[in-house]
Amino acid sequence: MPKSPPTFRPRGQTAAESEREYDRARGSASERGYDAAWNRAAKAFLGVHPLCRYCDLEGYVTAATLVDHFWPHRGDRDLFWHRAFWVSSCEACHSGMKQRVERAGPSALRELAARLGIGAPG
Repeated sequence: MPKSPPTFRPRGQTAAESEREYDRARGSASERGYDAAWNRAAKAFLGVHPLCRYCDLEGYVTAATLVDHFWPHRGDRDLFWHRAFWVSSCEACHSGMKQRVERAGPSALRELAARLGIGAPG
């Protein structure tokens, strides 16, 4: 199984210090758009799409617990609110399989999008 390349950290910085610095630069969840409006919209979306679409691809039936932005929005407010790119997901798929696909690169993400029937942004 392939391994991820080592993470660059400035000399003398621990992994915990590096993670704290990343989180500080990234901003809080509310600063990234995950506010009350998002919580209401995500809850409504899960009411209509209650099962994890990633599990469904593998033949499993699992309750979705969150809404994933399939295409990483990286602060793009239009992409953030584009519901056609939202995917109902369980925590395990969102934090596991989906993160591995994103790390594998754009071609892997496009392949998964095709399996789900999701178009590309732009």
